[in-house]
This record gives sequence, structure tokens and C-alpha cells, in this order.
Amino acid sequence: MGHVRRVRLKLHLTTMRGIMKDDAARSFDAEAELYDLMPSRRNHPDLELYLELAKQHGGPVLEFACGTGRVLIPCVEVAGEGVGVDLSTGMLDQARENASKQGLSENAAQFVQGDMENVRLGRTFPLVLMGGQPLFFLRTDEALRAALETVHVHLAPGGRFATAVPVPRMATMMAERDRLKFVTEIRHPTTGSRQAVWNYSSFDEVTQVAIRRRIVETLDEDGVVTERQHSVQHIHYRHPAEMQRFIIDAGFRFEGLYGDYRRTPFGNGSEYLVWVARKVDDA
Repeated sequence: MGHVRRVRLKLHLTTMRGIMKDDAARSFDAEAELYDLMPSRRNHPDLELYLELAKQHGGPVLEFACGTGRVLIPCVEVAGEGVGVDLSTGMLDQARENASKQGLSENAAQFVQGDMENVRLGRTFPLVLMGGQPLFFLRTDEALRAALETVHVHLAPGGRFATAVPVPRMATMMAERDRLKFVTEIRHPTTGSRQAVWNYSSFDEVTQVAIRRRIVETLDEDGVVTERQHSVQHIHYRHPAEMQRFIIDAGFRFEGLYGDYRRTPFGNGSEYLVWVARKVDDA
């Protein structure tokens, strides 16, 4: 009976992880066309660092959680070739469209639907990136370890792995807890309709998980809501020291550890934990 219970529990946990991944993919699919128009996407503090690394290493560049190609496409323009992997087919469709608008061929900028926890491309890359901070969407330690193993498998000898995670600020999260917050109003790039975007966030201090409900309202020209869409994202905040242990345990050594994308040394008050790492067995 004990064995049966363990099997059932494993199946239950596997099913729940699948449901959470489906929810995450759907949430990004829902906002793919609007993603690049959000206020948080208009400023690109991370891009300069990744472009510098892409110039140093050349192609091909690999980016996990590439989204609409915000980081990968400029990197391909300087490195010559790149591959972007994302769970969301909607985001990938938008990325392909964006790459085409920049005059990049399908061979130069390739986009693959896949899960960073288990995708295997059968090749290695001198530079592996994750623009933004996608690792905080991984809700379990098992998922984080699997994603870091995926990076390790795809990183060529002498290559670099660069990304970041936000540093959790309890006061900020508590101030926005259980509050409806207006984000922006934009025009839909295809239909031209008015889109009002809201967030409702909650936070569980025990599990360190924030739940963000994104609400997108379609408005007529008088401001009357004609349609409303909801999507949900789960965000797992980890302490910087905890994250560093995961990275070291995954077989990486830090070449640089920063508090922002300008390579300011990491310390008290840092907004991000940004790193450039190599495999431990690299000379």
C-alpha cells in the first residue's frame, strides 16, 4: 500500500506540474501581441550586457524563455545566429514575426517550442542567456534544478551562462499585496482597440510564491468594457544566497556576480542578482 500511495502521489505531483505549465503557457499566449507594448518592456536594462557577451562569443547564441525575441533578435544581429526556446507558442509566433521585420532569415534566428526543464536540442552553444528573469517562474526546487541542468547540457566548453533574478523586497510585495493595480492603457497592435491592463497580486510568505492575476479589458471609445480576459502567473521568489547555492550545485562557477546589469557589485540594496557563469570543469 505504501508503494501504491507513493506512485499515486508522484502521478498527482506530475499532473499538477503539467497543469501549472499549461497555465503559464496560456497566460503568455494570451498577452503575446501586447507583450512588447507593456511599460516593463519599454526599458531594456539587460540588453547591453547580453549584446556585449554576444559580440565576445559570436554565434550561435541560445536563449531560454526567449518570449517575443526582445533579447535574442538583437543578439543574432551582432552574433550572426541564434536559437530561442519558449514554452508559449503565441510568444514564438510573435518572435518569428519580429525577426522577419528585422530582416533575419529563419536559419539565422530559429525559434523552438520547448520546456527549459527538459528540452534537448542536440547541440551546444558558446553563450546561453535568459533575458528578463524567467527562473522565478519555476515554482519548485526540482524544476529549478532541471532548468539549470538543461543550461549545463547545452553550454559549450569555455562558454558562458548569463541571466538574473529579482531580489525580493518584502516591504514592496506587502505594499502591493491583495491590491488591484492599474498597469497601462494601450492600443491593440492588430485591432486598434483600447486595452486597459490591470494586475492583482497576492503573496504567500511561507512558500515565497506570488500569484499575479493579469486582467486585460477591451474598451470602446467611450471607455465601456466590452470584453475582459484573465490570466494567472505564479512567481517564486528565492533569496539570493539560496539561488547562488542552486547555481553552484548545478556545476557552475561564477565569473561575475552583480547587483544590476551595469555590473555594479552585488550587495545590500541590489535590485537584481545578475550573474555570468561558466562550467566548473572549464579551465
